[in-house]
Amino acid sequence: MNATRRIALILTAVFLIPVLFFSAYEISSLSRDEKMIESIYQKQLEAILFSINQYSDDLIGNWVARTENLLMSENLQAGGRELMMVNTPLKLIFSYPLQSESGRSKFIYLDTAFFLSHEPEFAARVAAQQEEIARLVKYKKSGFQKTAVLPLSDSLRTAYLGLMFVTEDETGQSITGFILDPEAFVEDLMGPRLQQISENQFLLSVTHKSDQRQIYSTQLRDSTSSIILQKDLWLIPDYSIGIGPLGTSLSKIVRERTTTNLILLLGMAVVLLVAVFLAFRSVRQEVQLAQNKAEFVSNVSHEIRTPLALISMFAETLEMGRVPTEEKKKEYYSILHKETQRLTAIVNKILNFSQTEAGKKTLHPERLNLTKEVHEILYTYDFHLKNKGFTYEFQAREEAWVMADQAALTEVIINLIDNAIKYSPENRRIELTTGTDGKKGYLAVRDFGVGISRADQKHIFDKFYRVSTGNLAKASGTGLGLSLVKQLLEQQNGQISVYSDVGKGSTFTIYLPLAT
Repeated sequence: MNATRRIALILTAVFLIPVLFFSAYEISSLSRDEKMIESIYQKQLEAILFSINQYSDDLIGNWVARTENLLMSENLQAGGRELMMVNTPLKLIFSYPLQSESGRSKFIYLDTAFFLSHEPEFAARVAAQQEEIARLVKYKKSGFQKTAVLPLSDSLRTAYLGLMFVTEDETGQSITGFILDPEAFVEDLMGPRLQQISENQFLLSVTHKSDQRQIYSTQLRDSTSSIILQKDLWLIPDYSIGIGPLGTSLSKIVRERTTTNLILLLGMAVVLLVAVFLAFRSVRQEVQLAQNKAEFVSNVSHEIRTPLALISMFAETLEMGRVPTEEKKKEYYSILHKETQRLTAIVNKILNFSQTEAGKKTLHPERLNLTKEVHEILYTYDFHLKNKGFTYEFQAREEAWVMADQAALTEVIINLIDNAIKYSPENRRIELTTGTDGKKGYLAVRDFGVGISRADQKHIFDKFYRVSTGNLAKASGTGLGLSLVKQLLEQQNGQISVYSDVGKGSTFTIYLPLAT
């Protein structure tokens, strides 16, 4: 496994595995979150139920106290009717003496037909509750006023609720009670209290237990589907109070919470992926640069060693007088001169690259005729090209006046021609074309050599990069030429592009801004 792949695996493990584990944990915690939210609502419901029942007890306690006062007053009927008119759920007030000889039964009512049709039933129902009455009397003697439910017939039970309690007056103890409409009690008296408690933060609803019919809700629409917990009302056992989230359901709350968390996790994962990618790309570039530098040192050492060895060998031969003829001396001098130039070119290229990269090389763009510059370079290079066995063709489609530094432009063009020579071992032909594309002047240098693969085309302008496989790797070089060309062009607001097919050659095109 190479260093780059190993770094990629380490970065992926360090950044992504924790995110994946946390995402799995968040998804697995759905049921736990649902139970937690349900527990919160359970506690809220218990507190609300206690408050509602306490409020209901206070209301009934107030009715009981007022009824006790009315039973001992002379305006029983008038005061009783006033109490019933103010509290519309109250339909009937009755009172039966515990000893029949101690007094007469008393009734306060508004609906005469209702009383006349059920008066015998109330007496029978009260008489049947001796055990409950004894318990109420015991509480009364101890100083506590308690109420108990008076069972009604099935025909009345669906619409009314009976309550009974013990009262005392000058004639003795009586069983007194109320017949009330529980639904009106919930709507008219408990409703405002429920609205006050909910404060538009959650939903409260009262339903009939037998048929789940909604009697009251703090929301206008039917909201039974949102109820998640229900408890019986103490005072009205046939009814229950429920609580639920406002405008949604428990599963939706959990789902929304989980969705939000997952979106945040996904966003964090995307950010981490981008960070991993950028870190990996930076590390890969550094690793590649380090490898390229190592190869550069090796290549330059090899490139310098060859001319130095030749210079040393021929200089030693001449110094020791081992050259037999003048003709051989001239040949050796020629070799020494050529290798010295080769060595100088390598050193100059390295120095130029170093100065350009460090920003120490100052360029002075001026108005130049690109076609003329190419002509002069080809005139100078004509002998060198023909000596290498190359033919060339130059086509100026139109005159291109550009803004460029003359020395830098010359170096760029010579580098491109040298590359075309170096990588065209068989088909030794070069085509050069100049022209304009509207905003820039261009020069295209085309060879018919070994070509460059698409994978290598991405890196050929990188510092120290040399193709390590194929025919390109066989040619000598430092890996600085194209990088230097790119840097020189960019300093003049120019650019370079390449089009190449393996085995068919390459076309390098440089672009420079047109002179105004």
